[in-house]
Amino acid sequence: MRILDRYIIKNFLMPFFYCLSLFVFLYIIIDLFGHLDEILKNKVPILILQEYYLSMVPFIILHTAPVASLISTIYVISAMNKHDEIIAMRASGINIFRILTPFISIGIAISISIFAVSEKIVPMAMKNAHAIKENYIEKEKKGEAENKKTINNIAMYGKGNRLIFIESYDMDTSTAKGITLLEQDKTGNVGEKINAQEGKWTGVDWELSNLLIYKLDEKGKIEGNPSFFESKNITIESPKELISKGTNYEFMSFRDLSNYINNFSNASPEIINKLRVDLHQKISFPFMSLVIILIGSGFAIKVKRRGKTAAIVGMGMGIVLGFVYYALMATFIALGKGGILPAAISAHLANIIFGSLGLVLIRN
Repeated sequence: MRILDRYIIKNFLMPFFYCLSLFVFLYIIIDLFGHLDEILKNKVPILILQEYYLSMVPFIILHTAPVASLISTIYVISAMNKHDEIIAMRASGINIFRILTPFISIGIAISISIFAVSEKIVPMAMKNAHAIKENYIEKEKKGEAENKKTINNIAMYGKGNRLIFIESYDMDTSTAKGITLLEQDKTGNVGEKINAQEGKWTGVDWELSNLLIYKLDEKGKIEGNPSFFESKNITIESPKELISKGTNYEFMSFRDLSNYINNFSNASPEIINKLRVDLHQKISFPFMSLVIILIGSGFAIKVKRRGKTAAIVGMGMGIVLGFVYYALMATFIALGKGGILPAAISAHLANIIFGSLGLVLIRN
């Protein structure tokens, strides 16, 4: 059986890596021509462009691996059907699940690899790509946005082991609203909590108004009565630092986002619910490749016709179902972020439904 496994895996990996390379190439070409005017206008150096697109490669692979897995699965099974290899395997007493075991194993390996890449490589790579795009490619757009935007839900680890949460920041007036500051000790325990209705950036520090200061014990319980101040100046990060570092949740790893949620769990239930959906999605998204392989193999194995027609029919059915899968996952995620579905269910429900469907198709 090991010879059979090696044969299937070898035939799968060649089109899989070919598809990934093609997707990376097409993405870079499309993105390059989409930003060509800005690149030429801002005279972006070649080496900077090279660094930007190299930083984008892990992100592209992350999002195109499921499609590459689908195409490779249908291609390999269609080729095996064409040459009656599956019939020969079944005739020799090999059941269908054993035939598809290499595909499932590859799906698991791809899913684990994608999760590792999303944890270790993508966060730093995307931060670098975002910084290059903001500072070199879209300099003028950045300047225009800074004059118009109101930034919502800023949260970050600040200097001096401080946690900062701001509900909204108006760039026109340099005013923040709904400010929560949590002062941590060296062990991570919160010793002081500051709530302020509003804060104004003075150019040097923040002038907070209508603020309450709470003292907390080691268990996080309030000690005594809070202190009230109509106005108090506090030194924390500048607006520029808060915007650049406190709004990019998608650049965080699973561990960072989990710690982030725990530290801000009492700050804003609405944003925390959305972040919990994002947290569970960091687990569910990598396993899309495995689910897609189950769906693709389930459909491709049922196509009995030979030749190009079999490949086209199998690929067509698989791709249509793949689009339905993506659409349903996006719908569940939106329902989760809207508070209609629990975070864990909204992130994993599409995988459960379509993974089960794939197994049923294979079994029948």
